[in-house]
Amino acid sequence: MPTLLVQSFHDKPPCWIARCLDSARAFAVEAGFAYRFYSDEFFDRLPRWARDKTRDRVQVASDLARLILLRDLLAEGWSTVVWLDADVLVFDPARLAAALTLPDGYAFGREAWVQYDAKGRLKAWRGVHNALAAFAAGNPFLPFYIEAAERILARHDGPMVPQLIGPKLLGALDNMISLPACWEVNMSSPLVTAELAHGPGRALEAFRARSGGMPAALNLCQSYIGRGSDGVLLDEALMNRAIDVLLDRTNDSSPFG
Repeated sequence: MPTLLVQSFHDKPPCWIARCLDSARAFAVEAGFAYRFYSDEFFDRLPRWARDKTRDRVQVASDLARLILLRDLLAEGWSTVVWLDADVLVFDPARLAAALTLPDGYAFGREAWVQYDAKGRLKAWRGVHNALAAFAAGNPFLPFYIEAAERILARHDGPMVPQLIGPKLLGALDNMISLPACWEVNMSSPLVTAELAHGPGRALEAFRARSGGMPAALNLCQSYIGRGSDGVLLDEALMNRAIDVLLDRTNDSSPFG
């Protein structure tokens, strides 16, 4: 079977999330991928102990549930499975498809996260994220990742950071073995999203310099909606404005050309 693109969200997404989902579905059609969407039943694949332990950490539950789901889908016979977070907007589908050849058998997203540091300096941190997670049949990494994530979760006590078995674990592995990860699905911090919506500035400049290229898709970070970060308050109006700019391919002043 061909490549399958998988996403999940609850049944009534806000408008801007629906636009991101629409962009992913259109990407799947253009790339010749099959597409499958899951609602809350997505979490049913988690072992009971893991569901109990992550009851108040939906992001951690999602990070494990997606791995189990992708493993099960490969077992169904799909040649490649690709996960995209629901808050990823695809605005250059051809470039994203070209990035998913998976010469190593799997890939994640690479990010330039732009934020002020403790001294008030604007910085762009390089990292790996799992808003994109793609695996070919027979790859060696997915079984290891599931085993490692479950062992970390099982032995963890005390407060649980949302990125525990996602970017935290992947970042540690990347530092040691240099994971295959592509810049084409990057991460838009609140500072970058605000400049996408209102006009480019220092944050977008730092983002582009750190990334070393243009993304084909951006994770717009739904987890920051309704709360402030670096003086930016993300709301639906701002998100929709940023999406308008990213999707306007006729705009010569578009931040990504």
